[in-house]
Amino acid sequence: MMTSASASPTLFETPVAVLALAVSLLSLATALGALGWQIAKHRLDGGRPKVYLNTAVWEPGRRLTVNRSGKWELFDGGFGAPGAENIELAQLVVENPGRTAITVYSPGLAVAGTRSKNYRISPRSFELKDFGADSSTAATSVRINPYDRVTFLFDYWSAMSRLKKEANGQGVRLRGCVSVAGRGKSSLSSKRLAWLIQPEAWMARTGRAEISPFTVIWRELMRANVKKFSSGSGDEEGGGGYLLGIIVSQAMQEFPDRPSVRDFVDALRRADQQHGRENFQYASLILSMDEALDCYGGKLSAWTFTATKPV
Repeated sequence: MMTSASASPTLFETPVAVLALAVSLLSLATALGALGWQIAKHRLDGGRPKVYLNTAVWEPGRRLTVNRSGKWELFDGGFGAPGAENIELAQLVVENPGRTAITVYSPGLAVAGTRSKNYRISPRSFELKDFGADSSTAATSVRINPYDRVTFLFDYWSAMSRLKKEANGQGVRLRGCVSVAGRGKSSLSSKRLAWLIQPEAWMARTGRAEISPFTVIWRELMRANVKKFSSGSGDEEGGGGYLLGIIVSQAMQEFPDRPSVRDFVDALRRADQQHGRENFQYASLILSMDEALDCYGGKLSAWTFTATKPV
């Protein structure tokens, strides 16, 4: 007995089974692609902060100058050299380019190059208002809406003396960092733009050979009276930094050479009383003035204060 088998059905000379398999594979690829896109979209729409670290100079009552390149350097060109009443700061900017609000906390600086394992610090921060996009907050936990940003200003030089000692003669590397609620890892600024501060470095401004005792002392007093400088550009009239500068210069002019700390603090208090303002705190200078001046070594200019001479 003879039997016969019919040929498999075809479509356009291609077996239907092959076409069915191809359609199934295409459907699977489409489904996987859609799943991948949903996962990617979820990650893109979620909070994914971008962190930037910039060098800045703040002159209370005048201006805040920022180098937005991310490099650890400042030039006197453009708007000119800052006045004697200035302090160098680290500007930490955290942006939220996602479509979901995020909460960031513990802003600070990640430190590398010291004896200790890589860690982070949160130096003294300043709250500045009325500086537009550069206005800063001193809060340690901030909610950032989608497509918004927050800025912090840190007094990193107040921690550099200790960090340099821990580095054993090597350079200290700093990066901006912030923790994000719901995430295990901190977000950091660019590794390529990490600040490398060498042991001999004493300011970010380029081309400077010396710093005046006036500026060093003014900075120490400004740190001790930080609350008077963190509610705007200065005090209510924006002249807190200027008035403190007048008091410091008047006290310095009582001495031809560097006096003892206690004699100088007494001179500061006398100058304060002459201006009818007994609000500034001077006692902390007893502990910090000599150390602050001595750390600059040969970079410190003569004691005599010249009103027209910047840093």
